Amino acid sequence: MHSLKRVLSSRKDFSLLLILFLMEFTRGAFYLTFLPLYAVKYLGLSVAVSGLAISAHYFVETLFKGAAGWQLDRRGHRILNISFSLGLATLLLMKMFPTAAVLVIGSAVFGLSVTPVWLAVVSGVAPVQLKDRASRMGIVFAVWLTGAGGGPVVISFFIENNYNLAFWFLIALWGLALIVSATMPGKGADRAGGSPGFSLFKEVARMAGNPSVKYILLPGMFLQTLAGGLILPLLPLYAQDVIGFSPRQYAFLLIAGGAAAVLCFLPMGHLADRFRLRYLLATGFGLTALSLAMFSTARAALSAYLLAALVGFSYAVVLPAWNNLLAKSISPEHQATGWGLFATVEGMGIAVGPALGGAVTKSFGLTSSIIVSTVLLAVMACFYFLYPVEKFFFRQI
Repeated sequence: MHSLKRVLSSRKDFSLLLILFLMEFTRGAFYLTFLPLYAVKYLGLSVAVSGLAISAHYFVETLFKGAAGWQLDRRGHRILNISFSLGLATLLLMKMFPTAAVLVIGSAVFGLSVTPVWLAVVSGVAPVQLKDRASRMGIVFAVWLTGAGGGPVVISFFIENNYNLAFWFLIALWGLALIVSATMPGKGADRAGGSPGFSLFKEVARMAGNPSVKYILLPGMFLQTLAGGLILPLLPLYAQDVIGFSPRQYAFLLIAGGAAAVLCFLPMGHLADRFRLRYLLATGFGLTALSLAMFSTARAALSAYLLAALVGFSYAVVLPAWNNLLAKSISPEHQATGWGLFATVEGMGIAVGPALGGAVTKSFGLTSSIIVSTVLLAVMACFYFLYPVEKFFFRQI
């Protein structure tokens, strides 16, 4: 609770968290609920157009994470004003000229506009050199998931009444984020320019030369996001066709998992500052594997809800501990660049997972991708339990 009080008492930290919430709320609402319906139901475009727009957004965001972090380390948080201005202009353009080409290209540019936000929040609210950074990351994760999960739900009520009203609501939220960014204190104190001779390529080479990064972190980042991505395309179908859920029941399933994660992020972050990370990682990955294995056999609504909550709890155990492990290989002077490079690798797993999961499901049935994901997570749980990973991590500054 001390970390929460310190974060909320800092106007800059609070502003960064508010920016993160507004960005994730708007982006989640737009791409996970609004655009698929707006493009098809209101504009009469094909599902392929909305799918291409969504893919373009997340692909560009992933591709430019490292470069965005590099610019943050060089220029400070001033770059957020540019990013939110670009995002606002892009949303207005998509609202005024809602053609297929504008939606796809605009979504790609919008993906570019969001790239620095997460990196600025992580490096600003939870710097790698702080002793209580895992507790702070628990707060960051809770805000992130509340925004990303709340946006798609809230915008549904606006869509029921008016698509135009829903679009203007999202534009207004993005404008509010720009105002918060522009009035955020402390930007003038941000160091611009970085250390002498600092370049993105040098930082990539430095991190790639760290055995801890090369042999432990990079495979772990890719595999854990791959495991999650594997079940993304089949979860709604599985809930409907196998368990027999209605759309409303499926929404409650997501709420159960998300609420459990949000409620547990803060205490799990506190534990990650005080206990060995290998045991928390092994517990989190192991519980996730167990709950997914049980979920693959669940047929009753109550058991599905309880298992979804267990997955959310397991997620909350893993994320702060995993983030703290990553922090051990990031230079304090170049934090945003480091987080950006790591986010790029994690994004690759998310990008590959749905395609692979769809292929596996098509060949072997709806349960098959859940089984593959379960096996990957179980292997990771065993690895982090048996291998003393913390002894092999160091910072190269």
